[in-house]
Amino acid sequence: MRVSRGLGAVLLAFAVWLGPAAAMAATPGLFADVGRGEWTLDDPVWKAIDVETYTPAACAAKSCPLVIVIHGAGRNAANSRNYWIEAADHYGVLIAAPRFDKTRFPGRLFQQGAVRGQPDRSKWTFGVVERLFDAARAAGRASGTSYRLFGHSAGGQFVHRMALLMPEARFSRAVVANAGYYTRPLDAAAAGGFAYPYSLGGTPATDTTLRAALGKHVTVMLGERDTNPEHRQLNRSVGAEEQGATRFARGQHFMADIRAVAARLGVTPQWREITVPGVAHQQDRMARAAAPELLGP
Repeated sequence: MRVSRGLGAVLLAFAVWLGPAAAMAATPGLFADVGRGEWTLDDPVWKAIDVETYTPAACAAKSCPLVIVIHGAGRNAANSRNYWIEAADHYGVLIAAPRFDKTRFPGRLFQQGAVRGQPDRSKWTFGVVERLFDAARAAGRASGTSYRLFGHSAGGQFVHRMALLMPEARFSRAVVANAGYYTRPLDAAAAGGFAYPYSLGGTPATDTTLRAALGKHVTVMLGERDTNPEHRQLNRSVGAEEQGATRFARGQHFMADIRAVAARLGVTPQWREITVPGVAHQQDRMARAAAPELLGP
């Protein structure tokens, strides 16, 4: 287990000087210190998952709500955590940002969730989020029976696919920000022949699970200026281009699909769309806009 920064590091160094047994005893746990920290989740499926954390002073001596932040394609979990520090201090919440390193988690295993060709749902990458929540609760740090979830860009891809395919997940609210392309809530035939990850074709999704997914509180946030069709990280595969030329257009197309499917199923979707004025593909500004959506009344 890696050590949280700050006082925990000093205690660990002193314990190492005393001996291995003392060092093990003094290793701080998840959210042990106030401020920025690092921790490693010993995941039963994916083994060591590094997690960047932040504990506000208000949560030093008590459990607090947990926000889990999913980074983008740059895999910079520390930055993703840092963008939520101001909100954590304001709202009194814990922040955890797991890192899905590129070596072990290429796109198929990261933003696509390891779903394609994997009938064993326990091996989907989305489960890491749920097990991180379990670890925070077991440590006595996360309060309540649910968490909040945010993902930007590739992280937004991860979050909306998790919401569609794992509606039993315990997040109470989620924000999908500036995703590069989407899994349309349709079968492959209705999606022009495109199967997963461009649609739910080839996945275990059913009308029953879709109804449950549409009942989750999910906000799709689109930067008003995320409209560059030549952005260096924009997915330009045929299936993605079918959804629109830009992230903004693809998000609008996806939400039109959500509304159409909800009408077909006869349900009122809890998914909604928000345009963030003046913002392009900027995770820091999208995080600030998302904070009241995730954490406000």
